[in-house]
Amino acid sequence: MNAKATDLPAESSSGLKASELSTKHLIELLERTLHLPPADALGGSLESLQSYFRMIRQFAAMANSYQHLLSAECDVSSILKLSDFLLGLNLEEFKRIAENLAPMLDSVKPLDQMAVSTDAADISAWESNIDRFIEKLPDEIDLTDGSQDYRLEETALDLMDAFPSISKLQALDNSLTSSQKTFKNALYLALKMARSRMVVLQTNPSVHISLIIAMYNEHNRIFPQQKGNPNGEDFIRRKVRQLKWLFSDTSITFDLLFVDDGCPNRSGEKAKQIIASEGIANAKLLFLKDAIDKQLPVIRGLNTTDESRKGGSIQYGMWQSLQDHKGRGDAHVIVYTDADMAAPVHQLGLLLAGLDEKCRLAIGSRYDMGSICRGPWGPNGEVQGLIEFDRLMVGLRGLLFSRLFPQTGKIIDTQCALKAFGADLLNKIILKTTIRTFSFDVELLVLSAAAGSSIAVAPIYWHDSAAESNFWRYGTNGSDTR
Repeated sequence: MNAKATDLPAESSSGLKASELSTKHLIELLERTLHLPPADALGGSLESLQSYFRMIRQFAAMANSYQHLLSAECDVSSILKLSDFLLGLNLEEFKRIAENLAPMLDSVKPLDQMAVSTDAADISAWESNIDRFIEKLPDEIDLTDGSQDYRLEETALDLMDAFPSISKLQALDNSLTSSQKTFKNALYLALKMARSRMVVLQTNPSVHISLIIAMYNEHNRIFPQQKGNPNGEDFIRRKVRQLKWLFSDTSITFDLLFVDDGCPNRSGEKAKQIIASEGIANAKLLFLKDAIDKQLPVIRGLNTTDESRKGGSIQYGMWQSLQDHKGRGDAHVIVYTDADMAAPVHQLGLLLAGLDEKCRLAIGSRYDMGSICRGPWGPNGEVQGLIEFDRLMVGLRGLLFSRLFPQTGKIIDTQCALKAFGADLLNKIILKTTIRTFSFDVELLVLSAAAGSSIAVAPIYWHDSAAESNFWRYGTNGSDTR
């Protein structure tokens, strides 16, 4: 990097501790960084840089809109100054900041370079025990191969037998995730599934889970993989089966609610046909257009489905679930996820583990310590973790988010499509939502914190499913936000 340590505050020469940076100090750093010479390029495409830039500007605009929710303990003037600073940047200035500042902050180091938590056991202590599990698993996860679910489930149950407590499974998870390039990806997922199932077996048996899934251009992924449909994931049947496995032999009940976001290729009609043909009694289909035609208050401001980027459909689905299950109170948990199989719902128990009387929102994370994130960004299409550009940018984005919205706590991954809400919390905030586009996740976080809920973060396994079009990559807003 070309920037000189003497051009920055003294702390930067040994690495800035982002957790100790006040908002005021961060603004000073950002302003000074703009005047540094160009640094070595971080890599990453122009499209990706634009995507992160748009998201951070959305954060800043929202901070202005929701300044009235900040507590008296917050440095409101500095937060608003940071917001104005970010809104005043152009793309080239943002690039200068990203290249100069991001590599210096301890909070944005690549995940596999971070120190493992102190309670993680030495991998060598486990190796003789896990070899037999690895043999049963596929060499690589294929999201189009539903038969892999059975092998993963069998291995998860075997892991539970071998490590028969949450603490033992957690210690093994800590150990394995500290060396993410050593083992098969399927082993990491099977271990998350084992922990999830173990949590479920100890969860309040009266809980009912509602899973909300928005759909747009899912007319191929909705069917199984076959000739002429190479990217099919058969996601309706598989999500139902994964939930049955997770909640089997318990009193926990569940239902699924699919919402068509205005898909031009009739994703909703195809889903309706599959649900009927399979006789899935606990699943139903909604159309966002119907909510708009009725002018339901939960999607006020939407005139057409074109104005929604998943947010309108998720909000409509959550609201409808609240109407369908009135009276369940804190025994009702509403989860939303994407239609694809990137985040297998086998892992929902990891989110349930974070919910209690004070914490009514638990979010999955692809980037926190203990997470496994696999994406198609390697050479020759190899499936690997995020490239360093994305890791640094995600860290910078998380730092800015935490300073703009200090009431939410430290959240690195605001956009992960696996979030679980207590219905009591959703009842307080769902009609306060105003954002129907890709920033709807952030608004839900801010409103939840303002309603008095803490926010639990659950590191999950994520395996990117980018072969087909989705809300972000091909949306008319041109965004592609990870």
